[in-house]
Amino acid sequence: MRVTILTNGPGEMWGWVRPVVYELRKRGHSISLWLLPCQFSSGHEREAASYFGVDKLEGPFSTAQTWEALPGEITDRIIQLGGDPIFGQRMAKAARVSFTIYSYRAAKKIEGANMLVAYKEQINNIPSVTAIGDLVKDALNFDITPSKNSGWDWPKREGAPRILFLPGSRPAIRTAVLEWLQEVQKKLQEKIPGVRTRTLFSSFMPRSEFKTWEKAGLSPVSFGAGVAMNNADFALTPPGTNNFELMHCGLPGLVAAPEKFLKFVPVSGALGVLADLPLLGLKFRKIAAMKIVKRWNGFISLPNRTFGREILRELWGNITTEDIAEEIFKCVSNSDYLAKTREDLLNLSGPGGAASRLCDIALSKK
Repeated sequence: MRVTILTNGPGEMWGWVRPVVYELRKRGHSISLWLLPCQFSSGHEREAASYFGVDKLEGPFSTAQTWEALPGEITDRIIQLGGDPIFGQRMAKAARVSFTIYSYRAAKKIEGANMLVAYKEQINNIPSVTAIGDLVKDALNFDITPSKNSGWDWPKREGAPRILFLPGSRPAIRTAVLEWLQEVQKKLQEKIPGVRTRTLFSSFMPRSEFKTWEKAGLSPVSFGAGVAMNNADFALTPPGTNNFELMHCGLPGLVAAPEKFLKFVPVSGALGVLADLPLLGLKFRKIAAMKIVKRWNGFISLPNRTFGREILRELWGNITTEDIAEEIFKCVSNSDYLAKTREDLLNLSGPGGAASRLCDIALSKK
């Protein structure tokens, strides 16, 4: 059977597509992977896809080119892992095949689609939606190499907490936050003299960037999250798919979204046009950001949004590096908090096997 996967951003590529491709390969199917246009793209999606060994790789193209090309796909099943469902609908209608969507929140019923989410809390009162578990948990299994065999050497030491910095996958954000993370590190060293930090990058990040981060003293490493996060004590990260990686690894963390980096965050819809205006753009970006935060009851991290309560710590808005360092200091200095948070995260993680369950549904006869 030939199966077509549609996907978009870096988190979906590494966390969702990877385990589904592996499961389809195990079952002997041919795989066509389409990279949809995405405003959150890292620019390295094709490079990341080259690790998967798919039979056909398409895109990313412009929105217009993608729209024109979709009906030409010859396939037996379609699985959409990220991006606007309208793309999958167009391809499915032309190919007259079954169409399955996986997401972290069911927004509305999509005609003609099997709709899947990770957790029952994401069903959003749509009866036809099925919760199958988090694909990211399956993806982390690719990284579960004992640290002594993986080359990862960062032993636990009393009074010397290990803190991971996760700067994000998009080049513009990485460039913007480098000096900011340097300042956070400096303030942490003042508060916790023995603190140790490393900056974790994805496997497909260009090695050419490492020298800049090494020179800045931020100790860049490129490792599987399953190894790095299982051998750390705390993490500092922006909102994104890696928030669920922290949950599955039981790693407490602080999810931060400083207002000063708002100009690097893409804004969709009508507000997106206004957000790009000179002078007034930042005002509209703030309005867009507040609309999203209010929609999720004030939460910015994916686990907190999903379960409706604070699990990972959060700071957003007009925050400083001092605010960040102080919050991390309070967290890592409280062993009871760390232990309780680890337990809470792992209890919420849920079972593995989401990729297998997804393929069972997507490939079933209809």
